[in-house]
Amino acid sequence: MGRTLQKKKNRSSISKVKHKPKSQKRLLHHPIIAQNWDKNLTFAQNYSRLGLTAKLNKSTGGVERKVSDVRREEEEGGESRGKVDPLNITAATKRKERLDVSEVRIERDPETGAILRVMDEGKGKRSNPLNDPLNELDSSEEDEDEEGEEGDDDILNLKNQHGSTDLASSSRRAANKTETVRQLEEAANRPVTKYKRRQPEGEVAFVEELVKKYGDDYEKMARDHKINYMQRSEGDLKKRIKKWRQSGGSVE
Repeated sequence: MGRTLQKKKNRSSISKVKHKPKSQKRLLHHPIIAQNWDKNLTFAQNYSRLGLTAKLNKSTGGVERKVSDVRREEEEGGESRGKVDPLNITAATKRKERLDVSEVRIERDPETGAILRVMDEGKGKRSNPLNDPLNELDSSEEDEDEEGEEGDDDILNLKNQHGSTDLASSSRRAANKTETVRQLEEAANRPVTKYKRRQPEGEVAFVEELVKKYGDDYEKMARDHKINYMQRSEGDLKKRIKKWRQSGGSVE
């Protein structure tokens, strides 16, 4: 007769807790990264130290600033916060309740008082009532028409205006490369040797027997059902014999 506890467990709808066995998968890491890996740091901190980037979830951590670092920066006179990008529009950016009042000169009709034209003194400045940080970078149809009227020399200068910037940025990136990044680039640029398939011993013996009996008569080879019991076609036999001869096969 079973115990009361066992009967109660059998009647229960709650299943028994079963622990999953430890995974037997062996994770193979890149040897260069594994050699320079610091186990005391997080994934994001290791990648930042090695000069690599990784797309992680925002809650993974490893990039938080310590209080001691912030205090040290304040004592040294540096900014406690990083440089703010004026073009970065974050979710915290709020629209102003009151817009900035600006003045312009206008010309009115002396009889009706209607506005004929607006004489803007700051011609080079764009009106920005919404304080859009990208306002200066935006191009209107009038600007495009003005740029189209300029000469060919100006167009060539505009095309090459970022040439020095690209060279400077590329040289800066090359100077900032870590030793790990250089090793990874060398390994990636290393030529890969092409794998050449070797014929199995059974296939070599099969080809030698056909060549010894028929020479180069592929039609008779295809009709021989005793040796060619798999009924391979003439084209298939040609390919196999060609590979056999390229690997140094011959019949004495």
